[in-house]
Amino acid sequence: MIPLPIDEFLPRIAQSLAEHRNLVLVAEPGAGKTTRVPPAVLPVIEDSRHRGVIMLQPRRVAARAAAARIADERNWRVGGQVGYHIRFDRVIGRETRLRVLTEGILTRQLLDDPFLDGIGCVILDEFHERSIHIDLALAMLREVQRTVRPDLRLIVMSATLDAEPVTQFLDDAPVLRVPGRLFPVDIEHRARPPLGQLPDAVCDALRDVLSREPRGDVLIFLPGVREINSAIEAAVPLAREHDMLLVPLHGSLAAEQQFRALQPAAKRKVIFATNIAETSLTIDGVTCVIDTGLARVAGYDAQRGMDTLSVQRISQASAAQRAGRAGRTAAGRCVRLWSAKEHHQLQPFDKPEMARVDLAATVLALHAWGANDPRAFGFFESPPQHMLAAAERLLWMLGALDAGKITPLGRRMLTIPAHPRLARLLLAAADAGLLEAGALIAALLSEKDIVRDDLAPPSQRRARTRADSDISLRIEWLERRDPSLDRAAVAQVLRARDQLRSAIRQPAVADRSSHITVEQLPLLAFPDRLCRLRDREKRTGTMVGGGGVRLAGESAVMDGDLFVAVEARHDPRAARGESLVRIASKVDSEWLEQFFPHLLRRETTAEFDASRERVVGVSRTLFVDLPIADQPNAAVADETAASVLAEALAPRARELIQRDERAANLIARIELLRTVMPEHPWPRFDDAELRDLIRQCAAGKRAAAEITSAALGDAIQSRLVYPLDRLLTQHAPEWIEVPSGNRIRLRYALGQPPVLAVRLQELFGLPATPRIAAGRVAVKLELLGPNFRPVQVTDDLASFWKNTYPQVRKDLRARYPKHSWPEDPLTAKPQAKGGRRR
Repeated sequence: MIPLPIDEFLPRIAQSLAEHRNLVLVAEPGAGKTTRVPPAVLPVIEDSRHRGVIMLQPRRVAARAAAARIADERNWRVGGQVGYHIRFDRVIGRETRLRVLTEGILTRQLLDDPFLDGIGCVILDEFHERSIHIDLALAMLREVQRTVRPDLRLIVMSATLDAEPVTQFLDDAPVLRVPGRLFPVDIEHRARPPLGQLPDAVCDALRDVLSREPRGDVLIFLPGVREINSAIEAAVPLAREHDMLLVPLHGSLAAEQQFRALQPAAKRKVIFATNIAETSLTIDGVTCVIDTGLARVAGYDAQRGMDTLSVQRISQASAAQRAGRAGRTAAGRCVRLWSAKEHHQLQPFDKPEMARVDLAATVLALHAWGANDPRAFGFFESPPQHMLAAAERLLWMLGALDAGKITPLGRRMLTIPAHPRLARLLLAAADAGLLEAGALIAALLSEKDIVRDDLAPPSQRRARTRADSDISLRIEWLERRDPSLDRAAVAQVLRARDQLRSAIRQPAVADRSSHITVEQLPLLAFPDRLCRLRDREKRTGTMVGGGGVRLAGESAVMDGDLFVAVEARHDPRAARGESLVRIASKVDSEWLEQFFPHLLRRETTAEFDASRERVVGVSRTLFVDLPIADQPNAAVADETAASVLAEALAPRARELIQRDERAANLIARIELLRTVMPEHPWPRFDDAELRDLIRQCAAGKRAAAEITSAALGDAIQSRLVYPLDRLLTQHAPEWIEVPSGNRIRLRYALGQPPVLAVRLQELFGLPATPRIAAGRVAVKLELLGPNFRPVQVTDDLASFWKNTYPQVRKDLRARYPKHSWPEDPLTAKPQAKGGRRR
């Protein structure tokens, strides 16, 4: 075996494990912990009844590679002393003591056998990645250790880890630190390119590396499959020039294709990989890493029940892991496509999956474990409460939980190595004798979309205009080998179909009485994504939970009011915050009654019809909280109608009162006196008080038109306790008697003096401006000519008679000779109508 830094620490690891139950091992990249520590643990538990060792790996390719590497170093055989067990692939024999598992496999093993019989030690490798399964495994193992297996040993291993919290969780377990790589790695930083220019930037860096490094394979980290394919396409000329092999490495590839990237090749090799190659894998011959510093990170929108996938910057810990791939077998180089300044701004560690992904499978496992309240479970770090609640809500909708307890259906779902959504679909399909179709649909739902519209001729794309289900269309295209299909994605879907089909123990005789059809299966998996179309032309609708959705142009679902959003992505940058639905499937309302009667409810509500400004009754059927059918003109109690009317009109209270002349005038009178006569307790008509006025007036009413001017006036007057009502009449009168004997109404407006619009002749003999509010406010006079149009506005009548009237008299006398225009208006007799000329 090649000597590795971990080798001299193996005796201390064995001794520590013999003296303590738990150990935290922090070994830098290249130390060799993954392949050397598990075999070193075997002698420690040799004399125990539990002689087996399990090592957890976060990825399937890493689990297979680790088992193969251990076997090669020890001259063992995979399936002999060492084996592996991953989803749909198990190579373990009777003599296997060291098992390399992916984390979900261990969770199922713990549910089947909580005593973990035969296992003396569990090693959790690459703990820094904080996958949802490794966090759950650590918590479950800790509970097993504290209750039924105090002899169980636990080792937590990582290259980059804040060890203190883990140590405390494991009862102050000792921490052992091991130096890393055997060879130095030079770090070089470059400017970060825009995402759209990533392939060109990668090729520029690769060209530079090839000019400076004549030997050694190159490992390039990219965020996803799309970017890998684009970069490989851009690098083809370089590969021809330098006679190189371009190899992809990502989780969607078949096992043999993944191993192709790991094995030595006759040519110089350039490996384009996702973060699948970040940890646990030693790729012999790699001496240079080109790191884009990006990863496609899975998340979950708990409010909308939708998975998210976004390109994000990696953490400093991930960057260190990636750079470490270059120094495993020789001195290396790491070219980072971001600046040194940006590097210091990166987060130290990745955010745990438990805090950002769908927890439905985890919560279902906890209920099967006996933890009926996941909030009280002993997590290493508790997930957000709202995400636990969202998971329980989905499981209840799927029928896996009822009244907070796992159901028989929920226990059946746990036997299937798939998300609870797909497990529900597969079980229903198997029970109805539709397993073949169900497995294919589940595979289409779980894997990368097989459709690539850019591969199909335009004529064929236009022909795809209308269908009940985008899933059914994909099945049809599969059968006829449509040219728009992505062949690699099709191969992955067919593999997943076969694996899912083999995971189901189909009943000997299918229950054909269940009346389930293939078209109904997507609804069984996604009841929380039921949508109702609200605008057929714009193809927009509402989803369970209230979120807005919009059918994408490539979706063929155009008929019907109800559909399931099978693949939806929420874009917070969208103008209306709608989620875009690329893959949908039509739903008949009868199916909801058939499969989810517990999610249906009917209620009668009173609503305000804004177009008619009146309250109407609606009898409504809801699926959870989504209205799916309305029956108008339902009976509504008077009290309820009045309350709905009041709440609808209250926000418009000021507008409604200002629209009514009498009410607006009355409030303006009160507000005037509140300002100029503050010694009295006048009511304040702020927005809250105006809303109360509207609520008072709405009593016994059903429509805005029923709230009369008289009702508004009475409501306002009711706020004036004695003697304010008398003072209002006295000091802010509705009208004033002028010298002609006429009573003329004053015009009040908020924040302005009262206005008296009066014909000039009616004021003859009045020496000064009338005043109100105990003489504190002068009335603004709007002096009108014989045509009742203003000729002058003034609040100083005496000045008008003296200075302005002579000119006004001259102008108006010529225009209106039949009217009285005396030289001395103060001694003239006031005229109510036009009089003889003087």
